[in-house]
Amino acid sequence: MRTKLLALASVLLLQACGTVEYKPTEYPLRAGLIPPFNVAGDVQVTNGQPSTDTVIVYSYGPTSMSSNLRAITETMVQQTKGELAKNARVTGRGKPKTVELKVNSLLSEYGIMVFNAKLQFQAKLGNGEIINKTVPHRSGIALQNLNGCIAESVMMLLKDEKVLAYLGR
Repeated sequence: MRTKLLALASVLLLQACGTVEYKPTEYPLRAGLIPPFNVAGDVQVTNGQPSTDTVIVYSYGPTSMSSNLRAITETMVQQTKGELAKNARVTGRGKPKTVELKVNSLLSEYGIMVFNAKLQFQAKLGNGEIINKTVPHRSGIALQNLNGCIAESVMMLLKDEKVLAYLGR
């Protein structure tokens, strides 16, 4: 009987461990974090990440979260489009612009009472220029840390001098 109870307890404990799916969602940026900027022509933002392989985005002790880089990139694409709609000032009819985004990694690690995330992404501009950035983010909540890191990456993209110069031409 004792052996059966011990086995049952072990099974129940192991069920509490495991990987849960992380579904990236937009973490809204408050007004003013991205200053207004000029855009000459329409801008198309696309997802350049083909991989739908499962990746671990957070792991600490028995708990981990997984997602895929295409879904994370799509969240960044949609948030970038939204921030363009809010902050871009169309200055004229320039040539259409394209920005292809590709998130290469997102990982949150637990520190002392805080989660530290890093997102590494690539932005391929329509003029052939490629911009690589690694963006850190800190938060006291794991989900906010991951979603906030995506939002902060959008903010850093739309504050980048090369991106702004390309969009404004």
